[in-house]
Amino acid sequence: MEAKKYLTTVTILVAILLAVTIIINIFISSLAQMFGIIINIMVAILVTMIIFSTIITYSVIKDRKINSKLMSINFKIVNILFPIITSIASTIGIPKNEIRKIYVKLNNSYIYSQKYSVKHEDILILIPHCIQKNSCKLKVTTDIKNCANCGKCNIGNLVQLKEKLNVNIFVATGGTLARKIIMENKPKVVIAVACERDLTSGVQDVKKIPVLGVFNKRPNGPCVDTSIDIKEVEDAISFFTK
Repeated sequence: MEAKKYLTTVTILVAILLAVTIIINIFISSLAQMFGIIINIMVAILVTMIIFSTIITYSVIKDRKINSKLMSINFKIVNILFPIITSIASTIGIPKNEIRKIYVKLNNSYIYSQKYSVKHEDILILIPHCIQKNSCKLKVTTDIKNCANCGKCNIGNLVQLKEKLNVNIFVATGGTLARKIIMENKPKVVIAVACERDLTSGVQDVKKIPVLGVFNKRPNGPCVDTSIDIKEVEDAISFFTK
């Protein structure tokens, strides 16, 4: 009788364990299936976003006109994907500057798809220090009016532009100083002249103010005696003030 009770108890215990195991397996299976469905949905959404962004980006590269709302959505997607895209491009041998150049073009196209009407004095133009002639001893980072207007670099042209249109123009020696200048002057829009790397980081750093990028010319390589197409800067000013 005692053995029978023991066996009955053990049988019940085994039955309970089996029942619990079945329930757990059903739960895990359902959870795994649900998890798989969620993953598939997320991947489908991500792929759709990438395809959408690729179509818009390709259209921008081809200089096709895109709706401002679509440009806004695309630029948000690009900002999320940019670090990944840059890393993949670098891995397969595509220079980062090529991707940065597209990024700045997307940013500019987005800005040009909007409408602005600001005063000249609310525009801040940031110029890299490498625009100044490398052999020049005059300090123009504090005030570009210190320029002797010798004509060997574009600083003199910028002084004339400042006097003609009453825009704020500063020469920045790096990103930290550029951010400081923006914080102190509180412009409504920024026109930044720089290389691909500095323009990309500048656009990403300044979130609440439109930053229109203008690539500098580098006939002597990066960071030495670079130049600006003044017409591009004037066109940017004209766009913001029209």
